[in-house]
Amino acid sequence: MIAVITRDPRFVDRRLQRDFDTTREQLIEIVKAAVAARGQSTDDSPRSAAAYYAWAAATTRLRQVFRQKGWDKGDENGIETVVCHERKTQIAVLSTDRWTADERRPPRNRTIKGPASEKIIDLNEQFEFFSPEEMGQIASSPYALWYLCIYDNGSKVRAEISKPIEFLGGYITKYSERIFLLQEGDWEKVTIAPFGDDTAASDDLEINVRRK
Repeated sequence: MIAVITRDPRFVDRRLQRDFDTTREQLIEIVKAAVAARGQSTDDSPRSAAAYYAWAAATTRLRQVFRQKGWDKGDENGIETVVCHERKTQIAVLSTDRWTADERRPPRNRTIKGPASEKIIDLNEQFEFFSPEEMGQIASSPYALWYLCIYDNGSKVRAEISKPIEFLGGYITKYSERIFLLQEGDWEKVTIAPFGDDTAASDDLEINVRRK
């Protein structure tokens, strides 16, 4: 199965609004939180600090955005998500490699994942063949998992929200759908501005576009 890719901003927003009740701009705010948090890591920080800071900040921001829309906080099998029971959908944050928002290859997670991720991704693949009602009879937790994939190497930032369906050796290898949020060159065009009044982000969170 070849992934369906949506990259035109006009169709991206339409797709996000229809199935996630969100917009590209709102998801980019989550990416900004990850970039800002990663930048807090210094040479004295533990080796894994930058990745953890970014993931924690993005997950927090993800929940702040989506819980205002009526989604719930989820952590099934240790995977931190937001969940919409009506849509049978859950979203988690994932740090991915340089193929993020690049149609030539699917992005891979930068750190190896365990059996919990494999189980949920296997359910995603079944979603491609069964209706939500049928999935309710097949699985105890018939929720599709989408990952907000973020690539940040210190100078370039790209992002997409995608639905994985194949998992091999601890890494995601295939997606059924990919929705590009920040493509090559888009990060430089993003206006770095304070979060809006309708958000719950910390007042002391400063967003910086970093350059090597």
